[in-house]
Amino acid sequence: MKTKWRIARTLIRASMWVAVLAGMSAQADGGAPWRQNFTNMPSGWSVEGKPMVSKAVFTAAYADGTNSVLRMTADKATATLKSDKVAVDLAKTPIMRWRWKAVTLPTGADGRKSATDDQAIGIYISSGGYFSQQSVAFRWETLTPKGADGRAKYGGGVLSTYWVCLRNQEDLKDTGWYTEEVNVAEAYRKAFGKVPEKFGIGISCNSQYTGTKAEALLDWVEFVAAP
Repeated sequence: MKTKWRIARTLIRASMWVAVLAGMSAQADGGAPWRQNFTNMPSGWSVEGKPMVSKAVFTAAYADGTNSVLRMTADKATATLKSDKVAVDLAKTPIMRWRWKAVTLPTGADGRKSATDDQAIGIYISSGGYFSQQSVAFRWETLTPKGADGRAKYGGGVLSTYWVCLRNQEDLKDTGWYTEEVNVAEAYRKAFGKVPEKFGIGISCNSQYTGTKAEALLDWVEFVAAP
């Protein structure tokens, strides 16, 4: 009987530790309802460029220290890595977080002017149909002041974008990574008076207008509940 009790007690303790470790693991990865890492190219995502313009290059599983991340480079080029519609309910998980790093900013770029509207990296949340789309964008600019925002149209006017500059060349003084957090539902409501039920994610890298080079890294993107 004592032997059976010892075995049972050991199994109970083991089960408790499995539960604790599982909880620690969930906290370690943020416990996000939706999260995209870039240890490989995500299924259903594709790179889209512009006619007659060189495409920026996106490489998943790029080694940066101990991380396996998404690398994007543009040499007088532009492109966006686009997802399918993502399984995220902004009513329940409106907060988008991500970890990014700019390596090379396009020289002289300023998102406030269409002639110099280049960014090493921008993250776009877009909804709508083929002929009419709306997006909010969170961008790492070069000369644009942090906190500046504006509106722009792309794709021959098909895509209407409200953009916000979160970082610029001042942040290259610290060559490390930054983790950002924004309320996408609030940003979209501010821009377009509504919150989309379905949307896709776009990750852009541009240097075609300035005729320069750009490079950035993205570790992960996730959506979580508001605090």
